[in-house]
Amino acid sequence: MPFRFSASSRGQRLVLDEAALHRDWRIFTTLTFLFSLGFAVYNGVFQNFLRDRLQAGPIQLGGLESLREIPGFVTAITAGTLASVAESRAAGLGLLLSAIGIGIAGEMGSYAPLVAITVFWSVGFHIWTAMQPAITLALAKGREGGRHLGRMSGVGAAATLTGLGLALVITHVLRGAGMPLANVYRACFYVAGTSIGIAALLCMRLSAHAESRGRVPFRMRREYGLYYLLTFLEGCRRQIFAIFAQFALILVYHVQIEYMLGIMLVNQFLIAFTSPAIGRLVDKRGERGPLTFYSIGLIVVFLGYASVHSRNALIGLFIIDNVLFSFGVGFTTYLHRIVRPGELTACLSMGVTMNHIASVTVPIVGALLWIKTKHYEVPFWVGVAIATLSLFATRWLPASRPPRSAHVLAPETPPQEETPPIATS
Repeated sequence: MPFRFSASSRGQRLVLDEAALHRDWRIFTTLTFLFSLGFAVYNGVFQNFLRDRLQAGPIQLGGLESLREIPGFVTAITAGTLASVAESRAAGLGLLLSAIGIGIAGEMGSYAPLVAITVFWSVGFHIWTAMQPAITLALAKGREGGRHLGRMSGVGAAATLTGLGLALVITHVLRGAGMPLANVYRACFYVAGTSIGIAALLCMRLSAHAESRGRVPFRMRREYGLYYLLTFLEGCRRQIFAIFAQFALILVYHVQIEYMLGIMLVNQFLIAFTSPAIGRLVDKRGERGPLTFYSIGLIVVFLGYASVHSRNALIGLFIIDNVLFSFGVGFTTYLHRIVRPGELTACLSMGVTMNHIASVTVPIVGALLWIKTKHYEVPFWVGVAIATLSLFATRWLPASRPPRSAHVLAPETPPQEETPPIATS
């Protein structure tokens, strides 16, 4: 007689499928932790490295950051060429490129080679940046996307906390042993590259659960216009604060590397606890209210940096801004609700590109404003204007959280399988 599946075999398949999904979550959580740890070690000492090793000033920093963001500017094109490759494989490739470039960054003894290696690893970094939220939402299977994005942000913050602590220990121990500062930075970059390299290998082990169905290479639709506008403005304001707030503390207020790492440790400790709660809030309340609060908070922070001249007050504002950044999950959950099936990864990639239109231009323009006016506060006044525009843009979001769009009925959730007949003798 012909063989037919029994109900029990279907149940076994479902159990195995669920087990594979749990395994993928464990792997993805681990590799996210390792990437964030490695990048924190690198990022925690990089601006001090730039000043101490290369004697760089605002123009050199702004130029480097602008060039570093060029790969992000073409992320939509890069992701489009990888549309036939599973997100996990593309993300793994991106992580591997980042690992190599960051690992050898400490060997660069002059400005031009450092720019070249930074642009190289930035290609991989931006591939990962585009794929990471898509993988998170694919693993979420259409359930509580904001909570899962917030949870992964919390994992990243905990890892960053660990990485900054590790960088602080490495710096303290090696400098205490009399090692030259150049070798201290080199050791930090080696550790960072190794951690990200392990993350790349783990990413390659993710199963089909981490893939989106029916991916398309590129989409630019009017219905996504608000999302692209919000991500563009977010890129403008983020670049101003991420680059010039930290550099002002280092260059103007002479915050040393150990103290800067301590500030970052406090930041990440707070983010690790607040990010999951913010994600749940976005799931519950929708995006408009939380993102409105986010924009108002940014206006206050930028006004503070533009007008307050107390080092301790600016450090406090620096910490507040980093905590507020977790509200950015609202941009992704808004897109996830309105996006058409198969277009999520393409739209996220285009969002990264829109974000980096600002990232390519803002650092060098901000640096020129700083140098020409001889006032570090000027870029932050520009930030006030951008945050105000973001506030107006968020008012176009839906007032409450509606159900997902009719053309996006849980694309990650597989259709229910009909129960097979029970085998009989």
